[in-house]
Amino acid sequence: MAKFELNPGETLIGKGQMAIHQRQYLNTRPISGHIYVTDQRACFYVTLLGMGTMEMDLPLGEIKGFSVKKGLITSVTIHSKAGETFVFTGFPSKKLQDWLRQAGVREL
Repeated sequence: MAKFELNPGETLIGKGQMAIHQRQYLNTRPISGHIYVTDQRACFYVTLLGMGTMEMDLPLGEIKGFSVKKGLITSVTIHSKAGETFVFTGFPSKKLQDWLRQAGVREL
């Protein structure tokens, strides 16, 4: 996939540069990319060396909700109905919360 693309009839609510935290052995490591929230899904897209990969692509119906952890760095966790969690950090953390609410995702 070369770049993020909207599906036909899909409307972008918000996008921003963030980091997703993925488990690696006993720790987690942040991977930079862009989060996209639309009226149909939430996606996280990573671009490395000109090649792009979708690390998360969740239809809104598969999202259980989101939670926020405030501290030195605010993190937003998206929880899927299947039990997966996706943790994001970055300057647009507050905006991400607003975008998810606009998309109808509830805060847990």
